[in-house]
Amino acid sequence: MRRGGSTLLVGEGNFSFSATLCDHVDRDTQTTATCFESEKEITKHGSAMKNIAHLLEKGAEVYFQVDCTNLQECPCLKGRLFDRIIFNFPHCGKKAGVKKNRDLMAKFFLSCTGILSSKGDVYVTLCRGQGGTPADQPMREWHNSWQIVAMAARAGLILSKVHPFDCTHYYGYTSTGYRSQDKPFHVDGALTHVFTRSLPFSQIKPVVMETTIGSERCSFQIPEELGEKINRNFLQKGSNHPVNVIKELLRKQIAGAATVHELENNFPLLSKTGLQSDDTYIGSEVCQAELYWVSCSNCQEDQWRSRECGQVTKPRCCDVSVPMSDPSRGNKTGQNVDCFPLKQAGIPDASKDCRRCCLRPTLTGYVYNMLQRPDFRAEIIYVLSGTVFKKCVITPQTMPVFHEMVLVSAFSDKRQPDYFRLFMSSVESAISFLIKSASSTTSSEIHQMDTGLRLVIFKEEASGKSWNICFKDVEHPDCTNLAVGKLVLIPHKQTNGELNICVTSINLDLLSMVFYHINDWRMLWTFDERFLNHSGTSELKPFCGFSLYPPCYTHDVSFWVDANRKLDELELHTIVRRVSRESVREMRLIDRFWHAQTKHMSYCYRLTYQLCDKALSYQQALEMQLHLRDELQKSFQVTLR
Repeated sequence: MRRGGSTLLVGEGNFSFSATLCDHVDRDTQTTATCFESEKEITKHGSAMKNIAHLLEKGAEVYFQVDCTNLQECPCLKGRLFDRIIFNFPHCGKKAGVKKNRDLMAKFFLSCTGILSSKGDVYVTLCRGQGGTPADQPMREWHNSWQIVAMAARAGLILSKVHPFDCTHYYGYTSTGYRSQDKPFHVDGALTHVFTRSLPFSQIKPVVMETTIGSERCSFQIPEELGEKINRNFLQKGSNHPVNVIKELLRKQIAGAATVHELENNFPLLSKTGLQSDDTYIGSEVCQAELYWVSCSNCQEDQWRSRECGQVTKPRCCDVSVPMSDPSRGNKTGQNVDCFPLKQAGIPDASKDCRRCCLRPTLTGYVYNMLQRPDFRAEIIYVLSGTVFKKCVITPQTMPVFHEMVLVSAFSDKRQPDYFRLFMSSVESAISFLIKSASSTTSSEIHQMDTGLRLVIFKEEASGKSWNICFKDVEHPDCTNLAVGKLVLIPHKQTNGELNICVTSINLDLLSMVFYHINDWRMLWTFDERFLNHSGTSELKPFCGFSLYPPCYTHDVSFWVDANRKLDELELHTIVRRVSRESVREMRLIDRFWHAQTKHMSYCYRLTYQLCDKALSYQQALEMQLHLRDELQKSFQVTLR
C-alpha cells in the first residue's frame, strides 16, 4: 500500500481492522472508517467501542450508516476523493447466495468510481474461492463464484494485483459478522484483490489526412479501425517504446559487422499500385484481399464542398506523406516522388489515377527507390523503418498494423562472392544477440532457467531465393514457429543490372512481443501509462501485465451465404475489428455446411471478447455482438441464423 493519501474503509464490523491499520500507516495518511449499521447497533460487537475510541485518538474519522452501494450520496463523503477504498470480506448477510453477493459487488464498484481518485486503488478481500479467478486455490466454477473481475468491469475497473490476506500483519484484527452474527468466519486462504481504473473506450472520430499524389493535393480518410494507430510516433528519435528499442538494438548490432546507413521514412503512406498478382512486393507476399483501399479526393474540391455546407475542412492530421526528393529523377526538393512499384514484378503504373489508393502493406515496395538514390553504394546496408497495414484474421499474434524494418543492400558476385552469406549472418547475429539479452534479463528473475528461445532461418523451396526468419522451441506455445521476418536474394538478372540485391523484412512488433513477453499485440498500441512507462530503458525486461485475469465472453454468429456469393474472409474479420473496437481477441470458424436444397452455405464463427488493457463488461460485449449482426447484414447481405 502506498504511503500518504486518504483511505476509506467501508463495511467495517467491529472496526478492529481500521484500528489496526491506523497503527501501521504513516502520519500523512488520512483514515476514514465507516460501517453500514447505526451507532446504536454497532455496540453489539464487544470490542467495537474500544476500537472506535482508538481510531478517534489517532485522528481518524468514523461514520455510521454508510451504504457502500451509494457512497456518492453519503453526506459525510460528498465532494471528497479517496486514494484507497477498502472493503474486507463483503457479504449481504445471513445465507445470501452468490448472485446476491455479485450484485452487491457490482453496485459497490459502481459507487466507488464517483469518489475514487484518478490513480486510486480499490481493495476487496474475499474468502477462499469466492473471487473466481485462477489465483484462488482451489478455483471454483465460474457460475459458483462471485465473478469479481467481471463485476468490477461494469464500473471500468481492472484487477491489477492479488496477494494473500495475512491476519498476522494486522495484530488485533478479529473477523465478525458470520451470518449476520457476532461470530468470526474462516479467513484462511483469503485473497486481497487490488483494482485500478481502466482507460475508457474513447469516442471514435474520423481521421482525415492529406498527401500529394502526382501534382494533386489529396485527402483521404483512415479506416475507422486504424484511427487510433495513426501518428503514434513509436519510432521517433528518443522513443522508449519497445518497437523502437528493438529497432535500435538491431541496427547497432548490424552496424558492428557492416556499414549501415539509416534512411528517413519520407515515403508516402499511400500506394497507388493496382496489384495484379499475389507476389508483388520483394520479401513479402501481399494479395489484393490484404490491402486497405481508400478513396482520395481533391483537397480544393473538399474545401469547396465545405464552404457550400458552411463548414471549414481542417484535417486532423496533415502532411504525413512527406515527399522525398530524388535528384536522379530530376525532382526538386519538396516535390513528391510516387511510391515506385516493382515494375519487374508486373505492377502497372497507376500514376494517372489518384482516386483509388491503398495504405502501404510493406516497405519493401520502396526498394527500387532506394536503389535509385544518387548516393546509393554497394555493400552498404540501408535501413528503412515505418508502419505498414494489412488486413488479417483476428488472433493475438496477427496485426493489421505493425512496424516494419527493411534492410537493403547490393553486391557484385565477382567482387564479393560471399557477401550474401555475410549479410545473412549479420542479421542472424543481431537477432541472436537480442535472444541472449532477453535470456539474461529473464534468467535473473526465474533462477537461471533457460528460456528455450531459438532462432531458425530456413529456406523456402518453392521460391528458391527466400528464407523465413522464425523462432522455434519456445516455452510459450504462441511463439513456436512464429515467423518474424523474411530474407530475399534477388539475382541481378531480375534487376536489369549487375548487382544482386539482399532484402530483409522484419516485423518489429512480433519481435517486441517475444522479447518483452507480451502475449497480445494490442498491448503494444495501448495508451495506458502503465505500459508506456515500463519500457523506460533499453533493457529487454519482461512486461508484467497490469490487468490480471480479464473477463472473457464468448459469442457465436451464424449466417447463410448465397451460392453465387463468395465470402471475403479478411473483410469479415476487418468488420469485426471495427465493430468490436478491437475487443475480439480471437475469431475462428467452428462450423460450415452446404444446404443442398436451398443452395446456400452456412457459416458459424466463434468470437472471444477479451481486452488486455481495458475493462470490458458483459453488457458491452453483448452490445457489440448485436451491432455486428446488423453490420453483417448490411455489408455482406447475408441471412442471419
